[in-house]
Amino acid sequence: LSNGAVAGVAIGCLIAGALIAGLIFWFCFRRLKKANGISRDQEANTIALMGQGKGAEAKNLSLESDSAMTTAMEHGVPQPLEDKAISGEISKISNSIKNHVQSFYHSGRVSPGLIDYDDLQALGRDLPISIGTLSTLLGNSTTREMALRFCIAWVVVSRMSPGNATNFLPPEVASCFQSMSATDDANKAAQALPMAKWRAITAEQMQASYVKNAFSPSDARLRNIQDALRILDHILLPYADSHLDNEQRRRNLEEILKRAAMFALTLFSQPSTWDFDWKRDDSVRMESFCVFPSLVQVMNEKGDMVRPSQPFSEAVIRRLDE
Repeated sequence: LSNGAVAGVAIGCLIAGALIAGLIFWFCFRRLKKANGISRDQEANTIALMGQGKGAEAKNLSLESDSAMTTAMEHGVPQPLEDKAISGEISKISNSIKNHVQSFYHSGRVSPGLIDYDDLQALGRDLPISIGTLSTLLGNSTTREMALRFCIAWVVVSRMSPGNATNFLPPEVASCFQSMSATDDANKAAQALPMAKWRAITAEQMQASYVKNAFSPSDARLRNIQDALRILDHILLPYADSHLDNEQRRRNLEEILKRAAMFALTLFSQPSTWDFDWKRDDSVRMESFCVFPSLVQVMNEKGDMVRPSQPFSEAVIRRLDE
C-alpha cells in the first residue's frame, strides 16, 4: 500500500475506535443511571396495594404518606359480610356437631380401660370445666351426648382464634398476625383499625389458594386439621357405634373441621373482632353445661370496644338433669 493509503486506513481505524469507545461509554452510563434509579426506588420503602375495582392498578405509595395509605386501604378493603351470614354459618357448625354426635355414637356402657385421661388432657388448657368432671359426664349415658358435643366444639372453636398456636388459619398468616398483635388494651385499641384493614386485604389476596382451591394437597392448613382430627378421634373412638362405618364417621368429622377452618378465615377477614363466650358463670356447678359457645363481637369496625359484647349467636346450654 502507498503511504497515503496507509494513512487513510489509520485515520479510519481511529475514527471507528472512537465511535466504539463512545458507544461503550454511553451504554455504561445508561446502566449506571438505571442502577442508581433502582437503588433509590428500593430505599423509598414503597408498598403496592391492589384495588378491588374493575381494571384497578397497583399503586406505589410511600409508607410515610398516611393519607395515601388510608386512601388505598379504603378503596382496597372488601365489604364486610352481613350479620346474618356470620350468625348463620356459626349455627350451621353447631348443628353439624350435634348431628355428628347423634349419628355416630352410642350411650351404652363403655369399659373404663378404654378411657384415657391423657386424651382429655390433649384438649388443652383453660377448659370451662375440669378434666375430672368431663370424664364423669362422658361416662354417664345421660350426659354423654352433651359431653361429646362439647369436646368437638372446644377443639373447633379454640382453633378459630388466630392467637392459638394450632389454629386453622393459613400458618403464614397466623404467624404474621401473632407477631404484630399488641398485648395490652391501650395498644390493641390503637392498632385495631390498621389491623382490621390488613386482615381484610390479606384474606382477599389469599382467595385463590385458600378459598377457590381450598384443601388441595398443598393447603398448609391440613396439618393442623389432621392434628385436631387425631386428638378428637382418640377421645371419641371408645363411644363410636361399632355397627356403623368408622371411615364414614371420620370423614364426617373431618368435614366439620374443614368447615370450621373456612369460617376461621371468614372471621379473620372481617373488620370487627370476635370472641367466643362459653358462659363460664353458668357452669356445671349451676347444674347446666355449655356445649357450644356464643359468638360475640368485642370490637367494632371503627376499632371501638363493644361493651357489653354483642352476641351474634346464642350459646347452646343443656341442663345436666335432661
